[in-house]
This record gives sequence, structure tokens and C-alpha cells, in this order.
Amino acid sequence: MADDIILSIRGLRNTFGDQVVHNNLDLDVRRGEILGIVGGSGTGKSVLLRSVIGLQKYESGTITINGKNNQDLSMSDAKAMRAHWGVLFQNGALFTSLTVLENIEVPIREFAPMEPKLMAEIASYKLAMVGLTPEAGYKFPNELSGGMRKRVGVARALALDPEILFLDEPTAGLDPIAAAEFDTLIKSLQKTLGFTVFLITHDLDTLHTICDRVAVLADRKVLVTAPISDLRQFPHPWVKAYFNGPRGRAALDSVDATRG
Repeated sequence: MADDIILSIRGLRNTFGDQVVHNNLDLDVRRGEILGIVGGSGTGKSVLLRSVIGLQKYESGTITINGKNNQDLSMSDAKAMRAHWGVLFQNGALFTSLTVLENIEVPIREFAPMEPKLMAEIASYKLAMVGLTPEAGYKFPNELSGGMRKRVGVARALALDPEILFLDEPTAGLDPIAAAEFDTLIKSLQKTLGFTVFLITHDLDTLHTICDRVAVLADRKVLVTAPISDLRQFPHPWVKAYFNGPRGRAALDSVDATRG
């Protein structure tokens, strides 16, 4: 049903000079799901995310969020739409000159300014939601571990209680234990708060552990969108190599062992 679709992309085309990155790309994201986006190097995973959130001007096509075409919006309406999503970029993109709490307050200041005391209370609450202590709020990003910086990025992305959370390679650079803990955090938050997750990743453990469906970028489009159990049977060479190769089998065995 149309009401179940929170994000719809139709006929998207992205080019850089003579290079065609996406051509006639279609994708639907269901409300309340965790959708993983995968693809080989150069397939435009991050370009797709940047197109959706308005950082990449695409050549043609439509991107509709909550029934609204993002190219038809006025500046004020576009800003209002952005208040309904949160973004965690690959490197966290924290402001190094601001403390953790000040970083979390940034979207509140931009979209919903309020009394400093209330803003600080909200930031502290978001910090606790991602499993960090109050003391961490007064540190600067360079005083935190990589895993902690990722959690702060999530706290900031959740500052305005978004409907959609966009994550770009969130476990990149984390050790396996920290990556698994981050996956558990995202799954727990999504289950509790009910937001939709648009997740770009190459981490097979993440895909198996938390994703409801996975969209595969190949041949300049979304080749297939399905649960991993179905993708393992898909005949495309890249899909077969990715999900049925040694790492794909190891990730599946690890998840099966955990569930078993």
C-alpha cells in the first residue's frame, strides 16, 4: 500500500560528466523498516544517499518523501522536511570545536530553537539513549574513541526524533566487537522508537543482523530489493559472489549460531 512507503525514488539519473552513475533507478523504502543498501565500488551508494537528502543535484527523476516531491518544495518547506530525518555520515562529521552535548544540540538550534536549559536536557537524554555517560557530554570529539564518536553522531541524528535515519557506512573503522555493539544499538533504538532506517553498508554481519531487506545497486540501478534469504538465490554474478562467497557464508553462519 502507498501509505506503507515513506520514501519513493523513480527514474533517478545521476551523472558526473560523461560518467553515468545511476540511470532509471527505482526504489521504495517501507515505513518502519531497516533497509540496507549495498553495491560494488563505484555503484554510487553515497551518491544515492546524498541525492535523497538534498546534497547532490540529480539530473532527472523524482524523489518523494512522505508523499512530497523534494524538488517541488519551497526553501521553508524543504527545511521543515529535513527536520524529520537524521543523518550519520561515515566519519561522524562532528564539530571538533564543540563538546559532545553542544554537537547534539546543533540540529535543535537550527530547526527547533528553545531555552538553553531545555535544549541541554534533551541533549543529555539523547546521550543516555545511545549508551554514553553524562560525563561524556562535556568531552570534545577528539577525546572519544571511534565507537563513542559514532554513538554521539547517532544521538545528534536523533535529536529531533526523526522519522527516517540515514546511516552511511556506520560501522566502518570499528573493530568487530564495537561494530556488533553498534548494530545492537541501532536495532534496539529502531524497535523502540519506530523510525525507518536507510543504511549504506558493506558489512555483511550488519546486513544479516539488523536489515529487514537489502537493495543491491548494480548496472547503474537498483537491481533487486529483498530479504537476504532471497538474495542468496538471485542469479546476478555480483550478488552471488557477495552473499554466497566466503565472507557471506561466514556472516550467515555467525548469525545462525547467535540465533541458535
